[in-house]
Parts: sequence; C-alpha cells; structure tokens
Amino acid sequence: LFVREDSVEEEWRIVDPVLGNVSPVLEYTPNTWGPPEAEQLIAGDGGWHNPAPGVPPGAS
Repeated sequence: LFVREDSVEEEWRIVDPVLGNVSPVLEYTPNTWGPPEAEQLIAGDGGWHNPAPGVPPGAS
C-alpha cells in the first residue's frame, strides 16, 4: 500500500488535535453509580432516572 505525502500530512492535520485532547480518568469507588462528575454531565438532559429505586448499585 502506497500513500502520498500530502495525504499523510492531511490525515495528521485532522487526527493530531484529537490525540492531544486527552481527558483525565475519573476514579470512583467500585459498586457505586460513578464519580460526581457523571451527575453533572447528564444534569442538562434531565438527570438520571434510577430504573430500580431501592436497589443499591452493584446489587443483582
């Protein structure tokens, strides 16, 4: 497979900003609903609806 130089340069122009935009990994306690930032993320869309109220996270 042969690729032209201008094609490779254009691909890197598009991909490089994405590769440089790294978000930090948010840690949270196992068997919980996740980090508090998750609530903030979905708050603008109406928040979280718990499909099983009263069932603790991680329970079967």
